[in-house]
Amino acid sequence: MTKVLVSNNTELLRHFTAPPFQRLDLQLLVAASTAEAHELFRREEPALAVIDAEPGGFDTARAIKAHNPATRVVLVAGKQLSGDQMRQVSVSGCDELLIAPMTADELHDVVAIQLGEPRPGSEAFSVAVRLADRPVTATVSNLSIDGVRLVVDEPVAEGQVLEIAIAPEGDAPVEIRGTAVWAQPRDGKTVVGVAFDRPDDRARAVLARLTQWQVVKDGERIRVVLRGDFTEATRFDDLLPAMVGRVVFDTARVTYMNSLGVRAWCEFLRHARIQGCTVTSFFAPFHCIGCDHQEERLLQTAAILASNLEPPTFKCPSCGGALEFDDLPERYFAFLQDESD
Repeated sequence: MTKVLVSNNTELLRHFTAPPFQRLDLQLLVAASTAEAHELFRREEPALAVIDAEPGGFDTARAIKAHNPATRVVLVAGKQLSGDQMRQVSVSGCDELLIAPMTADELHDVVAIQLGEPRPGSEAFSVAVRLADRPVTATVSNLSIDGVRLVVDEPVAEGQVLEIAIAPEGDAPVEIRGTAVWAQPRDGKTVVGVAFDRPDDRARAVLARLTQWQVVKDGERIRVVLRGDFTEATRFDDLLPAMVGRVVFDTARVTYMNSLGVRAWCEFLRHARIQGCTVTSFFAPFHCIGCDHQEERLLQTAAILASNLEPPTFKCPSCGGALEFDDLPERYFAFLQDESD
């Protein structure tokens, strides 16, 4: 079991009993005071600490990071943060800042990320290819709902038919017939564009799950993990039946969206009659001037609003210097203005 140090906070403890946490298999170490938090950490060395910022949480976070920088620390603060508190967040070296009150789902997502749990939608799959009724060695360089780009270890001609078996991890494979619509020799191999020939309903569902979205029943919510490229070829019609109850869209794996993809997405939202949409978290760019390290950090909307749109500064994982927000806050956070009204 993974040990997690937690403040004796009624809301936090209640959330940790919610169904989504059960699969994480956590052992909670509950600290009733700052002194007990220090003692539990020294004795148990948990992988994660989720502690109240006040009283004493900033100092506790700093002590934990000084003792073991690998321990992940999440601070939980109130609705409003002063400039001094934001500076303490930076100095403490914490890995994440949450604003109370929060939902169990929001806490779960942060805890799962900090513990390195695979993000939903990271499903692996294998592909087997047959050409002229015999297996060939091939690798996938791009998979979509309409076709696949392959690198095949032998010659392939345009118009040839290929049988492709796609096996999601832990699931039965689907067999799809396709036709090579273009083929280019390259370094002794052949790069082939294959168009699928009318895959059946199950095959289309599997392809959508692997390349466009995955619908997951996650506690009391429906999580829709969006992925891949959204273009003129993207259709969201098959997603409409899942739009029941509370729906969370996870867009972290969307790699590209052109103007027609944006239009398709907006049309889908209109037809789905989704109301009361809010952005709960988003990625933002950070940069360390000292060593030129760059990375994207997941920020909680509530934390940015509580700080009056002032971004936090983190500790650089490469050199220990300041990892600072790498954009103009008033421009990057402009979409949050409606949230703060």
